Amino acid sequence: MEVITIESAAYKELTAKLDLIAGYISKAMIKKKAKADMWLSGKELTALLGVSPRTLQRMRDNNSINYAIFRGACRYHISEVERLIAESLYTCDPTTLEEFKRNYGLRTRGKKRR
Repeated sequence: MEVITIESAAYKELTAKLDLIAGYISKAMIKKKAKADMWLSGKELTALLGVSPRTLQRMRDNNSINYAIFRGACRYHISEVERLIAESLYTCDPTTLEEFKRNYGLRTRGKKRR
């Protein structure tokens, strides 16, 4: 066994830093767990997205957003809302052909011109 000695001040500084790291990790895990369990009501989601209840119904009918029914009310998981937003984002300056095609598809909703 090898014994390592350090000054008391260095040891206290090291343990303080370890406590800060442990606190940061535990806070991050609590936030992640709280976010993972978060469900939004239709009213909350319409306010968040700035859409009407009818548009939300249309999104459910088109399978654009997944939902669950709890006690007769539709609920939307926060990760599903994040996925919907990520899929709907435009690339401001498309640099590749794939980005351009994706933007065009989002703008025209996949409809072809005649």
